[in-house]
Amino acid sequence: MNLTFWTFAADGQLPSSFPRVHLAGETLFLAGSEAGDPRALHSNPKNFAACLNEAANRAEHGLVVFLPPDLLELPAHWKTLLSSAAAQNETGVFFYGDYFLRETSGDALQTVRRDIGDVTEREDWGPLWAVRAEWLLAIGGLDEQNPRAAFYDLLLKSWRKRVHVGGALAVIPAPIRDTEADQTKQKLFFPGRGKLGGFSYLFMDPEEEKQTETVFYNFLKRENAWLDGDRTSIPPCPPASGGEPLVSIVTGVFNRADFIGEAIESVQAQTLADWEYIIVDNGSTDRTREIVREYAAHDSRIRLIENNVNIIAVSLNIAVRAARGRFIAQLDSDDVYLPHTLEKMTTALLDHPTWGVAIGYYELMDELGRVLPEFGVIKHLEYNRNNILRVDGAGAPRVWQRSAILEFGGFDEPDFGVYGEDYDLVLKCGEKYEVGRVHEICYRYRRHSGNTDILREPELKIRNKTLARLRAIERRKAMNSSV
Repeated sequence: MNLTFWTFAADGQLPSSFPRVHLAGETLFLAGSEAGDPRALHSNPKNFAACLNEAANRAEHGLVVFLPPDLLELPAHWKTLLSSAAAQNETGVFFYGDYFLRETSGDALQTVRRDIGDVTEREDWGPLWAVRAEWLLAIGGLDEQNPRAAFYDLLLKSWRKRVHVGGALAVIPAPIRDTEADQTKQKLFFPGRGKLGGFSYLFMDPEEEKQTETVFYNFLKRENAWLDGDRTSIPPCPPASGGEPLVSIVTGVFNRADFIGEAIESVQAQTLADWEYIIVDNGSTDRTREIVREYAAHDSRIRLIENNVNIIAVSLNIAVRAARGRFIAQLDSDDVYLPHTLEKMTTALLDHPTWGVAIGYYELMDELGRVLPEFGVIKHLEYNRNNILRVDGAGAPRVWQRSAILEFGGFDEPDFGVYGEDYDLVLKCGEKYEVGRVHEICYRYRRHSGNTDILREPELKIRNKTLARLRAIERRKAMNSSV
């Protein structure tokens, strides 16, 4: 198997630690070399796409291997791993593997998970990877007009043809520890492995976001999964028999004695009084049920349903089935509404009959309820029915047409029981109805050590989000093929 190596090097100078000895007799192309240097790839070393395209042209066949400029060492048999993987997987075009981080205490193996079909730009594929030159040339190379999203372009063009080689391919320095503030962001925004975790797109500069979106939209169009135009269908509105509230708030709760009272009081403080509040307790062992009963004893609009299965999708479905309101408003047990939330959200739904769900802006607060201004207002302005397949959410609060939830079979209990159930339903809803945006802060999202997002296993969260996206892509392809 022919291997051709390339890397980025400022002014053609590789770090002294770069393992030249392991490349003896090999051709190494440098991005950033002086013009006239036979190893020079491209005059603009930041244009990743142009550099990789040129490396593939020079190689013509075999694997083009990217070597990270901070490479410290190449483990034994790394070439054999790559060559064997390419020989054994003839349809594979992008090859990646595990790597070591060199800590002061020694090398720590970083295991890169096998590809499950991720279509976001936030996954870790390791610092050293390879691509088949023949394939890259056959598809016309990468998009050089969007250089800041070029690696993402490569990942999406090689989608379903990516191969984990089953071993470590590189040793690189351990990253410098983030500041305390950066660690806080990393903890707040997960899953995902981007600079700031799963919600890293919230912090992209506009040009990078634009290029990333363009690459993703091109992918959806290639897959016949792009949805054009506005949704004009109107969710059914069952006739009222009289006496029903306009909106039913639903909350699933487990051991939230410290916070459930604040959630309830934020509902009681609403400027809209035409509501009922259904709280499904999932077998709490603290005082949660007792606290809810105390509030319900003084406010008949509050109902407690006792359920001993701690699965959020199950409790939400129980609440939706018990609800009498035209609209369903979600409220997590440790979060709160602002006083105008229900009035603003239901008015928007009444004014826009094609909306299946309305979603607003939110801000973050700490365990004591203090707003965290460093994160600003989370608006999810990057939302549209196509980009939602790339990003991790559309915002909060979510207030639904109850008929739309029932139409889509409720929240998926078997596959998204404990995570991603609302994301999956937003994807389904946006394929038939409009997902409307209310451009006001209507929610406060509490971050604390017992937060469900933090406690859930990262692999579970990534798997569930990926599964929801893959199913949505297949639904969209079927929709487009039937037109």
